[in-house]
Amino acid sequence: MSAPWADLVAAASPSLVLPVRPRGAVVDVAGRLLLLDLLDLGDGHAVGVIETGDGTRWTVPLMREGEVVRRSLPGDGTAERVVSLLAARAGDGPFRTTRWHHEPVTGERGVTVDQTNETVVVGERAAVKWSLRLPVGSEPGSPAPQRLSGLAEAGFLDMPRPWGMLEQVADGHAVLLATVVEFLPGALDGWDWMVDDVRALARGELAMDDALAPARQLGMIAGRMHAALAQGGRGIAAADQASRWAADARNDLAAAVATVMGAEGDRLRGWASRIEAELDVLATATGSALIDIHGDFHVGQVLRHGSPHAYAVTDFDGNPVLTPAERCERRPAALDVAGMLASLDHVGRVVLHRTEGADARIVRAWIAQSQDAFLRDYRDTLARIRSTDLFDDALLAPLRLHQEIREYLYAVRHLPHWVYVPDLALSDLLSHEE
Repeated sequence: MSAPWADLVAAASPSLVLPVRPRGAVVDVAGRLLLLDLLDLGDGHAVGVIETGDGTRWTVPLMREGEVVRRSLPGDGTAERVVSLLAARAGDGPFRTTRWHHEPVTGERGVTVDQTNETVVVGERAAVKWSLRLPVGSEPGSPAPQRLSGLAEAGFLDMPRPWGMLEQVADGHAVLLATVVEFLPGALDGWDWMVDDVRALARGELAMDDALAPARQLGMIAGRMHAALAQGGRGIAAADQASRWAADARNDLAAAVATVMGAEGDRLRGWASRIEAELDVLATATGSALIDIHGDFHVGQVLRHGSPHAYAVTDFDGNPVLTPAERCERRPAALDVAGMLASLDHVGRVVLHRTEGADARIVRAWIAQSQDAFLRDYRDTLARIRSTDLFDDALLAPLRLHQEIREYLYAVRHLPHWVYVPDLALSDLLSHEE
């Protein structure tokens, strides 16, 4: 008689079960692994919800070989079985599936990029993204299921086609374990394709109109995305919410002022009083429309693929630096707009920093014109679909400043050389306000 899955998981080495990538789990954990729930996919394949000794929970694709259990790897076939499960429109016990699309696919390979989640490409047609770390207790899970569902139901097409998702359901609370979306061969995110475009512009290899065309497309896509998300419901910002947004922004500013060193820190401290006064505008956001937003909207979340080029928005998990509850909150659409405008600026800074002989005058002109083009086409799109009330223009300036303050904090905590980006971006933002 074979041993139960729970016993095999408990006996397994965490290093063979938990994710080991740089942003994944720490495999040196105390105590045994505890299998909380298991979806048996047959023939030694399963998806488990596993808890470590510190109470952290993980989604783990599992492979059973005799009396040994290990993490299922790309090529083993577990992701392929999850795609097949979508055809049944059902799960087993505490698991459920949602299906928007399905077609038979076989064969697996991993996506070798450093990311918060793990992705397996199945049949070169579907991408299975495993959620790694899971919420515990009443902690909210990823907002992706609600946002993907809302976009799919609204007919939003500017994203990889969603195939379905797998969730664990306990006490009426659903936790996302895996999403399945269309795989886009040859797709690059904006930190690749847009940087390449602007670099080509700076070298005289691309005309300005051609370099601005993507920003116009992104403006239209953002307008359609917000209108689609708003179909799932909207709210109105309350006074306490607006006050909290302003307080959070001031706290981030204080942290940046205290931790950014060197000439960049000196300049930031010189700007601090002006920035704080602008951030206080967020406290007046009472009455602004609130919707489900992307939450982490920047050029890196937009894939370019195909010929002629098409664009697809990805990753609706929200801003990873926020708490799960904050990621799930409805927010002003202006937050997404501010994020994209900031990233357009940052693309230009990266090109100038990394491209020898780049014409700074042309790149700086592209930054300003691409931001204008994005914002103009975003507003025009909302106007065409009678959704202009979604965008509160008064919030844009303080949200842009707050975004750059967060870029300082990101640099201090994770990537010190990045500090030049918000330093230059803020210098231009503040000079325009004078």
